Amino acid sequence: MKLYYHKGKNFGDQLNPLIFDYFLPNAFDEQDDKLFVGIGSLIGLVSRFPNRKLVFSSGLADGDASTYGPVPDDLSSFEFVCVRGPLTSKRLGLSADLAITDGAILLAAMHLPLVRSHEVISFMPHAGSEQFYDHQKMAEELGWQFISPMEEPQQVLEKMMRSKFIVTEAMHGAIVADTLRIPWIPYVGFSTVNHFKWKDWCMSMNMAYEPVILKPYFIGEITERLILERMQKSGGGVLKWLSPLLVAIAKFGMKFRWKANQRVLRSVAHRTNAQISEDAVFHDRLSRMLEKVEWVKNNRQLWDK
Repeated sequence: MKLYYHKGKNFGDQLNPLIFDYFLPNAFDEQDDKLFVGIGSLIGLVSRFPNRKLVFSSGLADGDASTYGPVPDDLSSFEFVCVRGPLTSKRLGLSADLAITDGAILLAAMHLPLVRSHEVISFMPHAGSEQFYDHQKMAEELGWQFISPMEEPQQVLEKMMRSKFIVTEAMHGAIVADTLRIPWIPYVGFSTVNHFKWKDWCMSMNMAYEPVILKPYFIGEITERLILERMQKSGGGVLKWLSPLLVAIAKFGMKFRWKANQRVLRSVAHRTNAQISEDAVFHDRLSRMLEKVEWVKNNRQLWDK
């Protein structure tokens, strides 16, 4: 069967081959008549395929069908081993027992050669937000370590292990930090963040999702483009002649947003504001996920028929 995941350069997606090739060696090929649907909000995306689908810890991202696909009505081609969280299981009408957590928790059982230190605060944006401004510059001005979700997984993991705690807009920044037992603080800077996904995972680990809210900030070129696009949609008119002034005012305002966002981040970036799942909950979810791995191993012959 084929390991199905989003092939974009994004940390959470790239965990799929790292984890599942380790736990299920020689299980995957390019025969896509059967799909192993792993880490990510993939259930809506694969619903359009007639292939048989084995879902292992994937989830929904309800409310964003254009990006993540629709919530499937027909589940006859699916077999659910486990899903990311209770919101996914409820939305699909599945047994609550199938809602364990995100499959990235399996990193904790891989005995990775990582050494923990507590050197820096780390800052990790969502992959969809990196295009809007220089997040590394933001981190440097705060005196923090920047982690790009587009870096190679090993590099991200090593940076995480140097962290006192992680301020993250990327959901898998939080999931993997929690897996490595590193405290984390969620934030939202743009509408690219899907709150359903976050709540789904947080609920699976008995945690609340209460992100720090930043004001959207854009570099000059994007600010100008957004204003001109909005004017075109409104028909232009007299505003067309005012566009240079509007752009200048917006760019000036963005400078204040930059400083305001820094003040917010500095004010919340304290260990007392960071969270991490309870040890008992974490070990329960990890144990249950490992049991599901064994189920797949023991039932692969049935699945391959």
